[in-house]
Amino acid sequence: MTDFETSGWEATEKVIAAEMAIAGAAIQSRLLLDEAADIVTPADFYSVARYVFAAALEVRDNCKPADRAKTRIDTTEVLIQLQNQGDLERVGGGSYLHTLMEHAAVAGSVGRLCKEISQDAERRRLQQALRTSIQMTEHATWDPSTDIDQVRKMVDEALTRRIGERPKDVSATVVKLLDELENPPPKLDVIETPFEDLNHLLGGGFRKGQLVVIAGRPGLGKSVLSVDFARKAAIQNGERSIIFTLEMSEEEVVDRITAAEGRIPLRAIRTRNVTRQQLAAAAEAGARISGSPLTIDFVPGCTLDHIRSQLRWLSREDPAKLVVVDYLQIMTAPKNPRRDIELGMVTQQLKAMAGEFGLTIVLLSQLNRESQKRTDKRPQIGELKDSGSIEADADVVILIHREDAYEPESPRAGEAELIVAKNRGGPQATVTVAAQLHYSRLIDMAKDEPTSTPTGRPDLHVVN
Repeated sequence: MTDFETSGWEATEKVIAAEMAIAGAAIQSRLLLDEAADIVTPADFYSVARYVFAAALEVRDNCKPADRAKTRIDTTEVLIQLQNQGDLERVGGGSYLHTLMEHAAVAGSVGRLCKEISQDAERRRLQQALRTSIQMTEHATWDPSTDIDQVRKMVDEALTRRIGERPKDVSATVVKLLDELENPPPKLDVIETPFEDLNHLLGGGFRKGQLVVIAGRPGLGKSVLSVDFARKAAIQNGERSIIFTLEMSEEEVVDRITAAEGRIPLRAIRTRNVTRQQLAAAAEAGARISGSPLTIDFVPGCTLDHIRSQLRWLSREDPAKLVVVDYLQIMTAPKNPRRDIELGMVTQQLKAMAGEFGLTIVLLSQLNRESQKRTDKRPQIGELKDSGSIEADADVVILIHREDAYEPESPRAGEAELIVAKNRGGPQATVTVAAQLHYSRLIDMAKDEPTSTPTGRPDLHVVN
């Protein structure tokens, strides 16, 4: 990207006075320095007081163990640190520290003053991001296909740059656990799948922070399964879900969802040739779909920055609970000469996003052709295409298999196997479901005559 002017707007006199007050407090009281450091960083300061605040932090963080109990910061050490940083002349010499101490904030005002500093820093960063964005659009090198994501990223970072919370003591989490064990919540905080046996295997469903990988050979139902997950979450359970589709347009995805929801043959919907009864069913399904918190984002060559940007926008109003990315191998990955490292960077960052935004990410992936060389075509986890990082980063890996894709006359025609090949913290097993691909959906098997299995549950088979 072309370099643009980077100077920001000036801070107000009120904010500069607040910065001096906080820096003055920081070099006098370790307690006030600690309080301020929980809210602002030196980068949030506009005036040269930032260098003094940074020096005070360095002195605090690098003090001898015997000095950690002291309530005051040694101003002589702050002066030495400023000299070492090359900032002593920049602040006007040692006399500036005396000026700061004369204007130092008192206990009780630190939080308010730091908030003023933080808010003004955010204002300046946003102004800079917007000005740089305007310059980018006016430049001859402007390329909407890549630069729009860069603009979104700059604005998002300007709005979301915050100091993290202090690490939480484990006691509060233990208390919460014991309370929930004694008084179980009416509903677990999970994303339920449409399949009873799969939910049982997963301990109720998918959990926030998880990266779930669905893998299979082309045409076996990966996209159908992922849309089933999104339909269950958004349409049936009212949980905000977003599908990032890199191959199918929004219209194609809506066709599939309508077919599945209305039990209408997908071919009839695609050809726009439906009966009156099917039209009525489509209208009812359409009402449910339109009223659900489901978003479809068709972005060929989708980038990680684009996904993060969209999730940030949603997090301000209606945070997503489930994200589907269809599919890994056609995403625009960070450049690297090795394809496995490229895809590994994608899965690592998607896993991090799942934790950052507190949601489940379902990522579709291709398999290599190794299973095609075997008599038993069931896929294996080691056949994930192009990267071993997929298996390492995923919390759950579901491999999809259909016998009738290879033997149309198979006695198991119309069935699909969901092979849970990885289930972090849980068992591995195979769940058999019914494949109603003419309706673009998978559903639970009928359980009128359940069969006995090693797990004690119908249609659930342990993976050896």
